[in-house]
Amino acid sequence: MKTIIFAHPWNGSFNKAILDKVVEKLDETKEKYTIIDLNKDRFNPVMTEEELSLYSQGKSIDPLVKKYQEILKNTDELILIFPIWWMSMPAILKGFFDKVMVKGFAYENAKNGIKGLLTNIKTAKMITTAEVPKILLSITGFGITMKKANLGGVGIKKTKWIHYSFKAKGKDEDRKKFLEKVGKFVGE
Repeated sequence: MKTIIFAHPWNGSFNKAILDKVVEKLDETKEKYTIIDLNKDRFNPVMTEEELSLYSQGKSIDPLVKKYQEILKNTDELILIFPIWWMSMPAILKGFFDKVMVKGFAYENAKNGIKGLLTNIKTAKMITTAEVPKILLSITGFGITMKKANLGGVGIKKTKWIHYSFKAKGKDEDRKKFLEKVGKFVGE
């Protein structure tokens, strides 16, 4: 099953148009999928003192965390759709990694660091948007951090990434072309 993690609060956003295109493509190819819409679910990314006290045990009191973990156990491909704000993922997505990808579920300690446990997820596909071009994000380390640490650290070996940089001119035509690219990307 494919799992889409969507992390944008506004239904009128280009990210929502990307989500719609991904869903259209998956429906077209009759793929099984589920959507984790962090904002619609009202996921709280803030780790409380009580949650932190359980963190090292790999436990959580948040029912959404448990729900998301069950979904991830049955996922073979992860599709992340999110904007990049201040050269990073939105806080709600960072909170998802902090609270859901815990020791004992997503990774375990190993001799040379950590060993990822979510090896059932064979591929992750990131679709991002930002004011800045992908090259700048790569130079600042965003891509490598996501691929090697956040996703690779939990056992996802293969990550692909496409990015849309907002431009002042030709927005509509550029966006249409990017949505076509999204359809092909999801179908790969």
